[in-house]
Amino acid sequence: MDRRVAIKNLALVLGGATLFPKNMLAGDTNLIQLKNLSITPAQEKLLAEVAETIIPKTTTPGAKDMGLHLFVLLMLDDCYGKHDQQQFAEGLKQFAAIAAKKNAKPFALWPQAQREALLLSIEQKNDLPAELNRFYRITKDKTVQGYTQSKYFMTKKVVYELVPSRYNVNVPVKTKNTAVKHG
Repeated sequence: MDRRVAIKNLALVLGGATLFPKNMLAGDTNLIQLKNLSITPAQEKLLAEVAETIIPKTTTPGAKDMGLHLFVLLMLDDCYGKHDQQQFAEGLKQFAAIAAKKNAKPFALWPQAQREALLLSIEQKNDLPAELNRFYRITKDKTVQGYTQSKYFMTKKVVYELVPSRYNVNVPVKTKNTAVKHG
């Protein structure tokens, strides 16, 4: 590499680093700014892990790769009422408390099977607090909605055609040699 190019690249990197706030580099800010909802960076990361449990990364991108937790938060912030937003925030706190009670490790470090078991237990039990159920329902619904409406899903998984069928000009036609009787 040329010395001038190296110095130029170093100047660009250092200049770019000064433009970022320190807390953004440290990871203690939210990735999305919300108007009506107050979520901490730790809660945002927990929500990302819950979404990743719902749609895990396999040969296809997972929920975290697609930023679906941000979609959940944005939809909640823009499209839901104050009551639902409060229930979601309270349910998220309750989920964090349940996860901390079940395992000393953070939810992100749990094995996939254990994470799925916790979410299934929340889905199947009706005697849990309403806030926790509301949190789970909104998270699951919006995660799936975000995935099925994503560019990846619409271009790679579902091949969308504007017209329901194609117009094929050159189609072989079978003819039958049947004599028509006129009588």
